[in-house]
Amino acid sequence: MSHDYESVWLYRAKWLYLLTIVGILMLPVLYTLWISFNQNGFGAADYDFTLFWYGALFENDEIRVALGWTVLIALIVVAITVPMGVLAAKFYQRTRFKVPFVFLMLSPLFVPADITAAALLVYFKNLNALVDGLIGIELFDLGLWSAVVGQITWCLPYAFVVILVTMGRFRPEQTEAARTCGADAWQAFWQIEFPQIRPGVFSSCAFVVILSFNEYVRTNFLKGGFDTFPTYLVSYMLNTGMTPEVYAMAGLVSMVSMAAIALVLILALSRRAA
Repeated sequence: MSHDYESVWLYRAKWLYLLTIVGILMLPVLYTLWISFNQNGFGAADYDFTLFWYGALFENDEIRVALGWTVLIALIVVAITVPMGVLAAKFYQRTRFKVPFVFLMLSPLFVPADITAAALLVYFKNLNALVDGLIGIELFDLGLWSAVVGQITWCLPYAFVVILVTMGRFRPEQTEAARTCGADAWQAFWQIEFPQIRPGVFSSCAFVVILSFNEYVRTNFLKGGFDTFPTYLVSYMLNTGMTPEVYAMAGLVSMVSMAAIALVLILALSRRAA
């Protein structure tokens, strides 16, 4: 948003600079998308637009199953991670130990993905063996929930940061005023606080969807006997090389990420217009 004391040309120059940087960063993604719609594949002299390779993806039973698992995990991770991010951000506002708490929340980002995944794998394996020995049931065998836990450890720090940035403009005195007027804790949050942090919550949802949909290392270690879309893509690429199907799968991942961002922008702009 520009101000009366700011030059309109400087304001436009800032937006031009931002869009230029984003455009440069997106060039490899856009190039992959361009190739994925070429019937002749990568490096062909002629370009013939087609949706054939995307249609072939959804005719593949293995890919459809992998997509189903990916979507299911993403929905569960969003449903758990975003509320946890909101609670963590609210706790940050109230605690006196802000620096240690932020360090604790961001600590998963300092550990390499393969080390985190290996540690969680060993943890679940040992915990499963312990519980199986005590009650004879494998409660913690690798599967859907172990993959969800691995993704939550990866996504939660990002959700926390995004929501915390938005929550920085909220004043706790507004909640106290609502409570003084007779609102309970939930009403004060939902009617006073949430409308002001809504853009951060929506952005956090989009961020978590993108991270979950593209996550490979932790999921590959912890998924058990099924494949998600990223693990299938990497396995397919290693076994067959860079085929037109690989570019279509990479293009699908890119379009999901861009669609999540576009949805957040549309919701934010529609709320502002309203």
